[in-house]
Amino acid sequence: MKLMNRDTYLSLMLTLTACLLTADLWTRAAANPPLMDAAAMAQAGKAPTRGAGSASTLAYEQRKEMIKVLKELSSEVTRLRGDLKAGAVSVSVKELPSK
Repeated sequence: MKLMNRDTYLSLMLTLTACLLTADLWTRAAANPPLMDAAAMAQAGKAPTRGAGSASTLAYEQRKEMIKVLKELSSEVTRLRGDLKAGAVSVSVKELPSK
């Protein structure tokens, strides 16, 4: 008799979990329909909404900041390369280090 009660409890818990997961899936699908062109939205530079997916917002902002820093670094390297080619940089050794 105890085995029947245990099976009933497990079935009830699995059914409840499946219902909750289905409800979560429906609310996520209603908020962001899966058949829309998500790639075009991502390329538009629009930040995702804050809330349950705030970790993705943080990652988006970090990538955006990294792209900005890399562009600045690239322009600095280009300017340095131009100075080196123009001969504006000179290196002189005043004293050799002793061993």
